[in-house]
Amino acid sequence: MKANGEFVTDMEFDTIIKSTDNKFITVQDREKGHAVLDRKGTIVVPFGKYWIDGFDHGLARVCQNKKWGIINTKGEEVLSLVYDNIWNFYGKNRFSTKAVKDGVEKEVFLHDLNPELPRHGKYRILREEPEPYGKHYGEYAGTYAQDVAGYSDDVINDAFDGEPDAYWNID
Repeated sequence: MKANGEFVTDMEFDTIIKSTDNKFITVQDREKGHAVLDRKGTIVVPFGKYWIDGFDHGLARVCQNKKWGIINTKGEEVLSLVYDNIWNFYGKNRFSTKAVKDGVEKEVFLHDLNPELPRHGKYRILREEPEPYGKHYGEYAGTYAQDVAGYSDDVINDAFDGEPDAYWNID
């Protein structure tokens, strides 16, 4: 779908996963399998070649004949399909993932597969996303609302107007 709401392809798929940069979509058709399309609707990775996860910064996990690997947005295998499992990294803001072969885990740095990515840290730097709501703790440490009920500083400030003792008023 274009930014103006216009579809570039018919809605004929069972599943659609957009890439984190909104440049590609991974689609699944029950009969044809998975494929990758660009914004124009051009097929980049043909149907049925792989099971394909969503693209995160130009990389996606793929599986073929029970072996896992990673491809780039050109459909090139940048990590060979020799692994028994590759941990999901789609939408996780990670700079590495784990690949498992014969029971042995190895850390795979995504920068090594796509040099445009940072070596360390989180992709949050690239996305410029705000910090997630409800993840800050400490301002109200020692209060029942935070230590026992588990409410974050954000929630206490918003829902309780900064008064942690007002937690009792929650329905």
